[in-house]
Amino acid sequence: MKPAIKEIKLEKEMYEEARLKGTSFSNLLEELDPSEEYSGELGKLSAFERRLAYHGVKVAPPNADVLQKFFASTASTVLFPEYVASQVHAGMLATSILPELVATTTNIDSHTYKKLKMNESQANRQLQEIAEGAELPTTTLQTAEHSVELRKFGRLLKASYEALRLQRINVVSVFLQRIGAQLAIDESDWALSVILNGDGNTNPLTDTDSEVSGTLDYDELIRLYLAFTNGYRLTTIAVGDTLIRTILNMSEFKDPEAGFGFQKTGEFVSPVGAKLVRWTSTAVLPSDYVLGLDKRFALEQITEHGVITEVDRLIDRQLEQTSVSKWTGFAKLHDQAFQAVDVTHA
Repeated sequence: MKPAIKEIKLEKEMYEEARLKGTSFSNLLEELDPSEEYSGELGKLSAFERRLAYHGVKVAPPNADVLQKFFASTASTVLFPEYVASQVHAGMLATSILPELVATTTNIDSHTYKKLKMNESQANRQLQEIAEGAELPTTTLQTAEHSVELRKFGRLLKASYEALRLQRINVVSVFLQRIGAQLAIDESDWALSVILNGDGNTNPLTDTDSEVSGTLDYDELIRLYLAFTNGYRLTTIAVGDTLIRTILNMSEFKDPEAGFGFQKTGEFVSPVGAKLVRWTSTAVLPSDYVLGLDKRFALEQITEHGVITEVDRLIDRQLEQTSVSKWTGFAKLHDQAFQAVDVTHA
């Protein structure tokens, strides 16, 4: 006998309930309909996906429903804003480089945030052998002088319900994911800007000039690796296309194993054990810049409620000029987790 999906009364007020709890609509559904209570195929679905199945809304190709299926009942209509948010979020995840830059994420209910900082001198953070009766050395943790300001990133969706209602849901998903991809580009650029220019607490990154202006060679990567002091290590290198080509064409990275891996998976070789990240947006990261960091201690991402949609407008089918947005900010956790080489300099 096929197991039944639990019945849940869906109401648009659940979005406000989720917001007040500091969680998402999908997470709220998971509380009401835990996945661990299911087995087999239903257990592999999220609570939101089970709601779609319960109301007969097919979102996956090649047999996806048309968009108006969401509005077949009052209950299924409630799922539409979360569908929009989930597709935008999927597009963000596929594009963002934040997973390679962010050490931890904090959700808040405000547009400003007081970050925590630690005294960064080695003498003050080093644990030492203590003689009997001697005073323990002190590590100081305190809030930063200036608050981190969150920024709003978003897009207006300019399309009428009449234009979209007979479009297949999987096709609409592609365009929503593209909106998410652009949000991720903007958000990632802001994270890089904070790394390079500081988070408002007088902590810009001080770079190191290459030994020969205009030349990036293997020795420069070794210098970048060695620039990280004890307790820190180079985990990530972010560069643009010009320097990606330079690195991939270094003789040290032309061995057959590295070449086979790149041809098979598209994954770049790993210079000095660090993950090589390609970032083609030059709005913030200069094309002649090699940014290195230790992602374990790099950035704290501060967000307010994740991806935000205009729930009432979407439920009422008022898609014209409805917005999708996200409030986010970044704080530098440890200044010594960042190093950079300026390849072209005077």
